[in-house]
Amino acid sequence: RKEQQKKIRKAQRAVEDSEKKIAKMEERKAELDELLMVAENASNMELVTEYTDLQRYLDRENEQWLELSEALEKLLDE
Repeated sequence: RKEQQKKIRKAQRAVEDSEKKIAKMEERKAELDELLMVAENASNMELVTEYTDLQRYLDRENEQWLELSEALEKLLDE
C-alpha cells in the first residue's frame, strides 16, 4: 500500500513538472507570436527557428504529458 502511494506521488510530480514545462513553452510561444507579427521581425530567421523548435518541443512535451497522465490514471485505478 505504501509502495503504491509512493508510485502515485512520483507520477503526480512527473505530471506537474510536465505541465510546468508546457506552460513555460506556451508563454514563450505567445511572446514569439507577438514578435513575429511585427513586419520587421517576420523574416528574422533566428525568431522563426526558435518558434519552429519550440513548437516541436511543445508537441513532444504534450505527448509526454499524455503518457504520464495515462500512467497516473492506471496507478489511481489499481
